[in-house]
Amino acid sequence: RVEAAPFNRWSPRVRRVMGWLSVTALCVTFYVIPLWLAAIPYAAYRGRPRVATLLAATYVLAIAHPLREWPRARTIGQLWYEIFDVRHNVTPQHFDEIAAMAAAGDRFILCMHPHGIIPIGAILWCAFCQQYVLDDKSESLYGFGGMAWVICRLPVLRTLLGWLNGRSASYENLRRGLAAGQNLYMLPGGLAEIFEAARGRDVIVWKRRRGLCKLALATGARLVPLYCFGHNDLFDQLLTGDSRVAKWSRRLQISFTFFWGQCGLPIPYAADVVIAFGAPLPRRVTASEDGRPTRAEVDALHADFERAITRVFDSVKAAAGRPHATLLVK
Repeated sequence: RVEAAPFNRWSPRVRRVMGWLSVTALCVTFYVIPLWLAAIPYAAYRGRPRVATLLAATYVLAIAHPLREWPRARTIGQLWYEIFDVRHNVTPQHFDEIAAMAAAGDRFILCMHPHGIIPIGAILWCAFCQQYVLDDKSESLYGFGGMAWVICRLPVLRTLLGWLNGRSASYENLRRGLAAGQNLYMLPGGLAEIFEAARGRDVIVWKRRRGLCKLALATGARLVPLYCFGHNDLFDQLLTGDSRVAKWSRRLQISFTFFWGQCGLPIPYAADVVIAFGAPLPRRVTASEDGRPTRAEVDALHADFERAITRVFDSVKAAAGRPHATLLVK
């Protein structure tokens, strides 16, 4: 189990109350923003041009400010450790090995599955990494995160992920970050994995995802498989799988779904969360003279990652309370 170090001076009851309030506020935001956008044309249609203008102006102002990292924000997820009984499988020896790899110049692309309906696991990872994943000088190996372009156009979420050093997940943005010596954190399943999320279901979207493999081969970064048990158990949703809305969402790169948790509200279920880490895959660099990985190189690394995350899943599932579960890779 992990402990919320900055909040240990608070009583357990206060930590739990603050944890539920903060995680619920995050989840409610995913409903407030679409309603905010919908209110603009509705106000104009109802003959309220001033209201429509005010709503549009505040929206633009909310997304116009530059993104800025705020390391202190990474501790927010520590308030959620207790309410989700967060655990992990990393020993102190593994932490030391990661620190030694980083000291030797290795960079990492940490790939967490599944995405979940709301990426609560991503914020838990930020908190965990800030607290435990340190180099030989006890400095965080956190790095930066990649996020869908649409998040960069959504107020509140844009600011929050900016505090966590999130940036648009274009290939060039990610390549520059790795070239600067930072580690990268990603949810490779993306929007497609949102629609695969269902309680009691362990499924990831990877079969056609080769962008991170190309990036790893081009930069020499090492892929690290992570599986977040319980991440799909935090909410129910109306639309799943290959529904027409899901297909249009993937095409538009925007997720349209209705989700709910406790009492039919956007309050997550109190599911147990276990973050399972795999060993970093060996460092590989493309042998291509132009620096562009070949199809054979990409396919080989892609297959190795799929085997690695399956091993991680199978090795931890019993301890995570799912001894008979099987990971489905789509």
